[in-house]
Amino acid sequence: MNLQIERLKRLPQHPKETWQGGLIKLPLWVENEDEKPYRPWVGGWISLKTRLIHTTDPCPPQEKSFEMALNSLVNFACDEKLAGYRPAKIEVRDSALAEHLSGLLAEAGIKVEHRNKLFTLDEVIKQMGDDIGGGRDIPGCLDAKGITVELMRSFADAAAEFYNAAPWEYLLSEDLIEVESPFAGASLRFLSVVGSGLGVYGVGFYDSREHFERMLGLTDITDIDYDSHWTVLFGPIEGLPIEDSDIWEDYKLPVAGEFAYPAAVCWRSNGKHSRPGPDILAYMEGLLRALAQSSEDEIDSGRWRKKADTAAGQMEFVLALPELLESGEDTTKKSKPERQIVDFRAMERTQRDIQRILDEYEFENMEEMQAFINENIVGREVPHQEAATPLEKAQDLIYEAFEVRGRKQLQLIRKAQEICPDCADAYVALAERTGDIDKAVELYSKGVSAGEKVLGKDLFKKETGNFWSILETRPYMRARLGLAQCLREAGRTKEAKENYRQLLRLNPSDNQGARHELLTLLIETNADTEAAELLNEYKDDKYLAIWRYTKALLSFREKGDTKIARKYLKEALEVNKYVPMYLVGDEVLPVTMPSSYGLGLEDEAVICSEELMIAWDSTPGAIEWLESNMG
Repeated sequence: MNLQIERLKRLPQHPKETWQGGLIKLPLWVENEDEKPYRPWVGGWISLKTRLIHTTDPCPPQEKSFEMALNSLVNFACDEKLAGYRPAKIEVRDSALAEHLSGLLAEAGIKVEHRNKLFTLDEVIKQMGDDIGGGRDIPGCLDAKGITVELMRSFADAAAEFYNAAPWEYLLSEDLIEVESPFAGASLRFLSVVGSGLGVYGVGFYDSREHFERMLGLTDITDIDYDSHWTVLFGPIEGLPIEDSDIWEDYKLPVAGEFAYPAAVCWRSNGKHSRPGPDILAYMEGLLRALAQSSEDEIDSGRWRKKADTAAGQMEFVLALPELLESGEDTTKKSKPERQIVDFRAMERTQRDIQRILDEYEFENMEEMQAFINENIVGREVPHQEAATPLEKAQDLIYEAFEVRGRKQLQLIRKAQEICPDCADAYVALAERTGDIDKAVELYSKGVSAGEKVLGKDLFKKETGNFWSILETRPYMRARLGLAQCLREAGRTKEAKENYRQLLRLNPSDNQGARHELLTLLIETNADTEAAELLNEYKDDKYLAIWRYTKALLSFREKGDTKIARKYLKEALEVNKYVPMYLVGDEVLPVTMPSSYGLGLEDEAVICSEELMIAWDSTPGAIEWLESNMG
């Protein structure tokens, strides 16, 4: 005897009443630290007549059972405020559940009907999702007219092929690709591959070069101020619209990995975002396959053709990199907008040219050399001097690479490495292009080794303390600093500290700012004694916010809220009053750090707070102490 069925049989039956329900996957994600995000399940029913609803408590997927659906049905029927009767018929979407309940409910005179669509229930679930999410920002993929599950399956397969090919390893977001054919509309004419170093993977589309240049400066590709902007972006399943995640799970669509679920969206400045119809979806499908199958040699040719199968049939794409094709043309004839690229490292080339000019003469004293410089160099354009050695030729190419971007930059780097494999700056430039921290560590390490090899041990002995003033050492110093930064990011703090210390030993004047990064690393790792010694060593930095706020924190760490600690904090506030706003959380740090700052201004506070946030947060009572003394 089933006690639940017996409870139903005691209730009167409403002859025209139909309920929809069963096992319902809720339109939200539950996240916690111990397990992957999941969609909770409930047993639930809705009366088509009264629109009243009853559900069980939510549970994780592994705990759902047919009994949940039966228990919810019985409790709904027995609740006099909701029903107080049993329905004549129930409708469920799950065929296995329908079969299970049919045998049980026949005894209670309730007919069970299997239906693929439960419109009333689906409407309620959709509304529930809108309420939870504050309204849907992005519609589901099937909301677009003409889109079917099979079309989505074909697109998903192409997206998985694209993701597995990882074209962002050789195409940067700076590489503007033009689709010369087929034409799918102005908004899809240009594109760039997103992924290298950004943490977001996919494709962004643009209707013009001007659009591309504007978007290139954004840190969040969805943060648009344009009328419309198409993207295909990858992420975890919980990042998809709920309807999309259901389709991937229910129909087992292809996916390349847990962070590789694709979503094609047209972002609009008015917030009315849309999804692609069949024609655009097929175009995107073909384009993803074409990019996945493109070789680096084809890309370097500047223009290439690819045929790709899609749900709408085979398409032939003609793709081009305009900047590569135009690199040899007369720049005065270009109609494209120029994006100013400023890399102060390239200015070293002029210094090298001056040095090569001076090396041709034998001056008797400094006065004679200065007179020559004043007469022949100051106020004049310095002509480029031909490099004499393979290393000098390779370095000149790297200086050119620092002034360009994208694929053209990579071509110059590789050419430099062919001329001289020991060009340290070539490894630096390659490391800066990768988003893989382990690969960056490897490249910077090779740059350090190459620099040590070409400079020689004697120079290290002779010029320690004066390293940065010698132009030839700077590629090595850049590689060493990049290595220290990446080791720190990778959590290899002991090695990072040693690299920072080596930089300061070679160049105590610290033109690269290594002392500030070492200082914050020391206090993050509770090496307070060494941090205090570093502060004392660079007392001239006392006008900097990072120096003052570190000194105040170290004093608080040592003895707490003392008179001397409050004195140091007061001095820090006088140097820059904006820092506490970010440390205590009154203001949120921007995604992109300022490229420069003025002393005492908010940009300095942003940089200082970003560096010191971990140290202050990890010091018990420090934030509260700071907040109470902000004044």
